[in-house]
Amino acid sequence: MSSLDYTYENLDKLVPRSNFLVPTIDPKKTMLLVLDMQKACAEVGGAMYIESVGGAPEGKDVVEPVKNVLAACRAKGIPVVWSLWGLRPDGADAGFADVKWGLTGQLKEWPGSWGNGGDELVDGLEPAEGEPVIRKHRFSSFYHTALNEYMRRAGADTLIVAGLSTGNCQLATAIDGANQDYKIVVLADTTAAIPSGLDDPLGYGQHWEALRQIQANHGDVRTSKEFLKLIDA
Repeated sequence: MSSLDYTYENLDKLVPRSNFLVPTIDPKKTMLLVLDMQKACAEVGGAMYIESVGGAPEGKDVVEPVKNVLAACRAKGIPVVWSLWGLRPDGADAGFADVKWGLTGQLKEWPGSWGNGGDELVDGLEPAEGEPVIRKHRFSSFYHTALNEYMRRAGADTLIVAGLSTGNCQLATAIDGANQDYKIVVLADTTAAIPSGLDDPLGYGQHWEALRQIQANHGDVRTSKEFLKLIDA
C-alpha cells in the first residue's frame, strides 16, 4: 500500500477541480520543473524527511511519479529545468526564515544550508546534459532565478511542476508563475507538505490547503497519471 492511494481515490472529493486552464497539453509550449527533489526531504532518513500526514503523500512515494513524468517529458521533447533549495550557512540570504524556524545562529549546522548535504538530489533523478539547474534561496522558483528567461527562450507558456513541497515551494512557484501569466500545472502525487506538527485529519493540513488554493486561484491540480494521458505518454 502506498501513501499515494489516498490521493488517487479522493483528489476530486478534496480539491474542487473545475475551470481548468490547461485542458490539453501542447509539448511545444510546455516546460517541466523538477522541484527540489532533494534527499533531505524525499529519502527515508533524510534530515527533513516528509512523513504522510492527513492523507498527504510521503516523501519516498513521490519519487516514482516524478521519475515517470521526467522520462515522459524527455521522450516528448518537453524541456526540463531543475531547482534546488537551500540557504547560506551565514544566514545572509535567509530573510526571516531562521527566525521563523527557530534557527537563529544555527544555520551552519542545519542540513538545509548549502554545503551540508541537503541539496543532494534523490538517486535516479539527475539532470541531463543541457537541463538547467536553479539554486534558489526562496520558495518560489521564479524569485531571482532565470526560470522566466528559460521559459521565454523555449517559447513555453505552461509550466508543469513536479516535486516538493506543496505548502512552500509548489504554492509560491504557482503564485509567482500565475502573476506572470504562465499557466501552472502542479501534480498532486509528486509532492508532499512538511507536517505542521498537528494531528491533521484526512484531507486537511498544508498539503491539501495548498492544492485547494492553487486550483482555486493560480493554476491546475492534476496527477502524474492525468498528465501522462494528456501528453499521450
